[in-house]
Amino acid sequence: MKILIPTDFSKLSKVAVQYAAKMAKKVDAEIVLLHVVFIPEPPQTMHSAKSIEEIMAENAKADLLQLEQEIKAAIKGHLNISHEVVKGFPVEDVVDNYARHNDIDLIVMGTKGATGLAKVLIGSNATAVINSSQIPVITVPEHARFDHLHSMVYATDMTSLDEEVQTALLFARIFDANLHILHVLPAASKEHIDKNKVLEHLKTKMKYPKMTFQIAINDDTTEGINDYIADIKADILVMFTRERTFFEKIFGRSVTREMAFHSWVPILAIKK
Repeated sequence: MKILIPTDFSKLSKVAVQYAAKMAKKVDAEIVLLHVVFIPEPPQTMHSAKSIEEIMAENAKADLLQLEQEIKAAIKGHLNISHEVVKGFPVEDVVDNYARHNDIDLIVMGTKGATGLAKVLIGSNATAVINSSQIPVITVPEHARFDHLHSMVYATDMTSLDEEVQTALLFARIFDANLHILHVLPAASKEHIDKNKVLEHLKTKMKYPKMTFQIAINDDTTEGINDYIADIKADILVMFTRERTFFEKIFGRSVTREMAFHSWVPILAIKK
């Protein structure tokens, strides 16, 4: 596995670097630190713009080298780590282009905020990368720390269930994690789902025994997911994105509402 970690050297991005480094060490993966250099408002002359950009790139290389050394010192034992400086804008396009052309399997980024999904993601570079990237992205809240991925929650609306479970299991198998499949229904729903039948089908087809299937009754889908994550002390939430807005498949247009996800729960976003 090859993991890309875009960083701007902020405290928040360093949390993601630490998280990804510990994850990589666990599964003997390679990590690449990436810093994107761009000038938001270029100077009047092209010559001065290039000069400033070159200075920024040189400073970034020095900062990346220092960060790499800090990570190696913190993570005991062998760690396959390298760094790159790339010029370009917007950041999400540069990250996506680099990932696609360098055999990246996973992108890990820090996210803003701690009390709600809207605060965590809306308006951040992480959101933009998730929306543009065909490669799975893990967003890491500021208080998250990697120990191990014991429990993964996959929130589903039952659309493309088999296909999405199969994809989620690519990650679950790597960490030998329990995959908790969750479907939230409103109290007035007439939908009947045989949980045992669904789970038996999935276990037989996927040949992965460490799965559960649960139905939560809650008129607020986001609250139902949040409560379940808290109840089982999940390590990560798995969600699938579409070509529309982020998480619209599961949450509709309620993505902008407050969501009380615990600050230590990262999100693995996978584009369909």
